[in-house]
Amino acid sequence: MNEASSRLYEVLQEHCRFATVPVAVKLAKKGDATPQKFRRPLAQVGKRLAVCQGMTLARTIGWSMAFGNDDHACPLPRVFMGHIAPDRFLEGGLGEFYQDDPGCMKIMEASYPRWPVDIYHEIWLAPLNRCEFVPDLVVAYGNPAQIVALIQGANFRQGPGIRSSSSGRYGCSFWIAGVLQSGDCTYMVPGPGERIFAGTQDHEMSFAIPYQKFGQIMDGLKYIRSRGAYRYPVPNLAVLSEPQIPEKYYQIVPPAALPGDNG
Repeated sequence: MNEASSRLYEVLQEHCRFATVPVAVKLAKKGDATPQKFRRPLAQVGKRLAVCQGMTLARTIGWSMAFGNDDHACPLPRVFMGHIAPDRFLEGGLGEFYQDDPGCMKIMEASYPRWPVDIYHEIWLAPLNRCEFVPDLVVAYGNPAQIVALIQGANFRQGPGIRSSSSGRYGCSFWIAGVLQSGDCTYMVPGPGERIFAGTQDHEMSFAIPYQKFGQIMDGLKYIRSRGAYRYPVPNLAVLSEPQIPEKYYQIVPPAALPGDNG
């Protein structure tokens, strides 16, 4: 585990307390040496899997997963990774589930980030606390209250806020390609594939942090917490308010002992 990943893991544990482990992601080129033991869907699991399932296996069970071209059960990451040419995808046929206009179908499919063909060989996913490679980015899953802390941390020393884009599908395109291409932290609403096949829960959102932003987001999380502006778990200040007890409950109290102004 490299030093930057180790420090990020510790800071995320302290300030966000995620229920599942953040996942280190690396796009590997052909010939890159694998520094740790990976499970490959076809070779070790015995079947092809969707890459979002690999993300869930890494963050919940603790497996380190490596997906090559032949390991993908879903064809979409093969397009986003550049394993296959995007021509048929860009024709927009899959968009008919979400659009009734052929032009909108093409516009929507063309909007998803992807890599040119044959740049990357594999995608590696590993629990951040067991990562033995230098990640390109880290993806964390949490509830909106936890993601707010990351948004504030990412906006530290920046100012205008964190932008995100979603059409309600193909969320993997952002942590496969979009985040690295923009170089920006990005929050995402998991779409149907992640929920149906990978078991992503209804309360979960995800947040991707590119490697070059590790330091900024750690500084931001620490600073904002130190100023008392926001922290997770969120303090429930309602416990300092006098509760509005139903009047009927006071029937069990002798009149002389009823609460009131003793002055």
